[in-house]
Amino acid sequence: MAPRASLASRLAPRWHAPLVLLVLALAFWSRVLFSGQVLLPGEQLRGFAPFGSDPRAPWTILQWDALAQYFPWRHFAGEQLRSGHIPLWNPFQFCGTPFLANGQSAVFYPLNWPFWLLDTAYAFGVSAFFGSLVALGSTYALARRWQMSKAAAVVSAAAFAFCGYLSAWALLPTLFQTACWLPACLFFYECAVEDARPTRSTLCLVACLAFALLAGHAQVFFYILLALALRQPFLKRAWRGMALSAGAFCFALGLGALQLLPTLELAQRGHRAAQGAPSAGAWQAVQARALQTSGLPSLAVPMELLPPSTQQSATALGVPSLSENFGYVGVAVLVLALLCLPALRVRPVRRERLFALTLALFGLLYALATPVSKLFFFAVPGVSQMGGPGRALLLWSLGAALCAGFGLDWLRSKWKSNVLAPLALGIIALELGLNATLVQPTSPRALVYPSTQVTDFLKSNSSPTARVWFVTDKRLWRPTELLRSPRTHPSGVLPPNGAMVYGIYDIGGYDSLSSRVYRSFVGSPETDENPSPAFNGNMVLLQTPTPALLDSLSVRWIVTEQGAPTPQNSRKVLSANGCDVFERALAQNSARVGGEAFYPSWSAQGFTPETFRLGVFVSLCALSLWSALWVGARKVKS
Repeated sequence: MAPRASLASRLAPRWHAPLVLLVLALAFWSRVLFSGQVLLPGEQLRGFAPFGSDPRAPWTILQWDALAQYFPWRHFAGEQLRSGHIPLWNPFQFCGTPFLANGQSAVFYPLNWPFWLLDTAYAFGVSAFFGSLVALGSTYALARRWQMSKAAAVVSAAAFAFCGYLSAWALLPTLFQTACWLPACLFFYECAVEDARPTRSTLCLVACLAFALLAGHAQVFFYILLALALRQPFLKRAWRGMALSAGAFCFALGLGALQLLPTLELAQRGHRAAQGAPSAGAWQAVQARALQTSGLPSLAVPMELLPPSTQQSATALGVPSLSENFGYVGVAVLVLALLCLPALRVRPVRRERLFALTLALFGLLYALATPVSKLFFFAVPGVSQMGGPGRALLLWSLGAALCAGFGLDWLRSKWKSNVLAPLALGIIALELGLNATLVQPTSPRALVYPSTQVTDFLKSNSSPTARVWFVTDKRLWRPTELLRSPRTHPSGVLPPNGAMVYGIYDIGGYDSLSSRVYRSFVGSPETDENPSPAFNGNMVLLQTPTPALLDSLSVRWIVTEQGAPTPQNSRKVLSANGCDVFERALAQNSARVGGEAFYPSWSAQGFTPETFRLGVFVSLCALSLWSALWVGARKVKS
C-alpha cells in the first residue's frame, strides 16, 4: 500500500499559482517597495518655486496630478485620521472647502490604509502593490472559472494586473484602485448568477461594487457597470442576472452612502454641474482628446519607443498622451489574443471566449470616440461631464488579457511543450516590466514637498484671517509640447493644493468639484472672469484680483517668483528659495468671506452636513443587513 501523501505535498500544487503571482507583484513593484524610491514624479516639483524654479525640469501634465491632488489629499486625510478626526472640512483650499464630500478623497476605502498608517509618499507604492494583488487574484479566479489551465490563468492575471493602462494610472490612486476591482466584480457576478446557492456570491459582489465605489472614481465605476451589462447576454440565466445586478448595485450604494450622499450634494454645487446638456461642440472636444487611429501602434509598442511623428499624432490635439489613452498590452499578449479567434469554434466555454473578445473590442471602440461612445455621451446623464473616453481602455486591457489566456491554452493543445507557458509568461513580464519603467516615474522621498524657508514662514504666519495668494501665471500652465523652448516646465509658486501639505491657508486650489459660486466670486469681470488655465478647468489661479477682493478673502501674504513687480500696497518681508513674500495691510472696514459662505451645513459645532449624517445611518443599516445575510448563508450551508 502506497504511503499517504503528507499535507504539505497535497497543498503544494494548490499554492503554486498564488505564489507565482505574489512573486510577480513583489518584483513589479520592487522599485517603490525596497529601493527607497517613491511612486511619485518628485522631479517635476523642481520646476516650481520654492523648490528650484528649474525651467528644464521634467513635466507631464497628467502625471502632475499625483503631486497636485492625490499627495496633498492623502497627506491631509492621514493627518486628520491619525489625530482622531473625520476630515469633513479642508481649511487650506479655496478659503475652505468640503473634503470628505469629494469622492476622490476616498477616506472610507479599505485599501487606503497605507496612507493612514505609513509615510504618505511611500504609501503610494504600498497601495499600488495591494491593488495589484486584487487584480491578480480576481483575474486568476475568473480565468479558472472559465476553465483555463492554471498556466493560462496566471498569464491572463499578469497581463491585466501589469498592463500599460494600470501601470500608467498607478500614480493616480482613485482611478487605479477602482479599476483593479473590475475582474472581481465580473467573477462574483457570474458566481451569483450561475451557482445553485448564490447568497454569499451575491454578497461578495455587493462588497466588491462597494469597494469600487468607495475607491473614488465615478467614470471607472461606470465602466465596471458597463462590463457587467456586456456580460449579461452571454450568461445562461439572463433574467436572474438582471435582477441580481440591479439588487447588488442598490445594496452597494447603501453600503457606500456615507461617501456617496455628501459627494452628490457637493457635485450639485460644483462648477461642472453648470455645463448643461451635452452639445455637438462638447462632443468634438471629446473626440479631440480620444485615442486616434494613428495611435493604435501604442497598443503593442510603448509610446515612448514610437517614432516622434507617431507620438505627436497620438491625439488630435497634437500632444502625446501618456495615460489618458494608454492601452499598451504588448506584442506577446496581442499575438496570444489573436489565437483566441480559432479557439472560438471549440464548444466548451465558447460564451466566455466571445465575451472576452466583445469586452476588448467594446473598450477599444469606446476609446476611439466612435458612435459607441457617442451614444453614451448623449444618452446617459453625467457621461458628458466625465474625462476622456480613452479611460475605457480598461475594458480593452482586461478583454485582451483574458483572450491571451484562451489563446495560450489553444496553442498548448496544438503544440505540446512544457516550455511554452513559462516562455509566454516570461516574455509578457519582460514587456510589461519594461513599459512600467518608462511610464512610472519614481523619485527619492526627499524631493517630494520638502520643507523650505518660505513654507516654514508661511506655515507659522498664515491663518484663516491671514491667507496667502500664490501668484502663478495661468497662461503658462500647459503641456511641455506647447511651451516655448528651451522651457519644458511651466513657471509658478507652490502650485495649487501644495499649501495643504504644509498647513498653509491658500485662496486657490485644484479640485474637479470646486464650488462654482466661489469660482464666480473670485473670477468676477473686474478680475479674471475665468480663474482657470485653458488646459485645466479644475484649477483656480487668480491673476489680477482687486485689492477689495483680496481684502474680502483675508489675504495678508502674497508670494511671487523673485524679481516680479511689487504688488500694490504691500512690502517685502522675505526673499528666499526663489520667492519673494510680501505682506499687505488688510482694510479694516471690509467684509470678510470664508469658504463657509459658499456651503451650507455650518453650525456652532462646525461643518456638519446632514447628507453625511444620513449617509452614515444608511451605511450602518446596509452593513448590518449584509452581515446578517452573510451569517445566515453560512448557517444554511453548514
